[in-house]
Amino acid sequence: MHRYIEALVEEIRGITFYNSYSVRTIYIGGGTPSILQEEDIDILFDTIYKSFKVISNPEITIEVNPGTINEKKLRLYRELGINRISIGVQSLQPEELKFLGRIHTSEEAINSIELAEKMGFDNISIDLIYGIPNQTVDSWKATLKQVLDTSIKHISIYGLIYEPGTPLYKALNRGKITPLSEDVELDIFDTSQILLTENGFLWYEISNYSIEGFECKHNLTYWEGGDYLGIGASSHSLIEDERYSNTPNIGAYINLIKMKQSPRVWVQKLLPIDRAKELVILGLRLRKGVLLSDVYKKTGIDILKLYYNSIEKLKDNGLLNFDGDRISLTERGRLLGNLVFEEFI
Repeated sequence: MHRYIEALVEEIRGITFYNSYSVRTIYIGGGTPSILQEEDIDILFDTIYKSFKVISNPEITIEVNPGTINEKKLRLYRELGINRISIGVQSLQPEELKFLGRIHTSEEAINSIELAEKMGFDNISIDLIYGIPNQTVDSWKATLKQVLDTSIKHISIYGLIYEPGTPLYKALNRGKITPLSEDVELDIFDTSQILLTENGFLWYEISNYSIEGFECKHNLTYWEGGDYLGIGASSHSLIEDERYSNTPNIGAYINLIKMKQSPRVWVQKLLPIDRAKELVILGLRLRKGVLLSDVYKKTGIDILKLYYNSIEKLKDNGLLNFDGDRISLTERGRLLGNLVFEEFI
């Protein structure tokens, strides 16, 4: 881990071509960055502030897993300017945590939230997963009610995905796992909408809900098509219509940095049509949707002219709202988002 941090520091120090940018948000993602030693996090932030122009009071998030934080770490995070904590809770039901292979208990998850609050963090987000085999609406409701009794301000809710190559995917193909039925997933979705709304949470992105004013500014940059710089193994960047990514292999990443070579393994220059499609697909994830006039200003592409038939079809099928300029997902469209996005690929 220490060698990896050394490589991160060297990559940051070698970045000299973004001097015109001001850093508005910083996101320390994972993996589980909270397992890092305090001195490693300290030198990482020292390097960031020495290498970039960081605005006053930026949003700074760190992802943590229950059981990997303590008062000493959280105190250091506060001193470094970290003001947003994202906790990978996933579930508060023991059998569901066991299925997911999580090493924490429900008690440790709640204790982590309460500890972060005690140490002065008022912007706490959690991740939850639905669609777990044998999950019920009642077990989901129990988890939601328990986390809503805490001080969290943001919830990210993700459906379980069986990624090819993973143990879950292999178990599914062998018939050892029975996926949750779509009817139960729909009931869970409806339950989430009701409970979260009753507790002051509004959905602002397909998978994300927050108390007003606590939307994740960093992730909004992605969905609104802004520039972002990724650092580290497997990181992705989008700068001035050029998208690129670093090697996902940590050992290779460390060695490339050590040899003063670029860790980039993939670069794509986006054409105006590619950029326009991305702006629509990513923007449709947001509650506010997309202004087609904004897409035209940024790319010169007339989305309405290009996709008029698709927009009308989606509107007629109750998946899309369209007022002549703005397109946005309907409630039904949120459930069938991938079908909507496919029309703009």
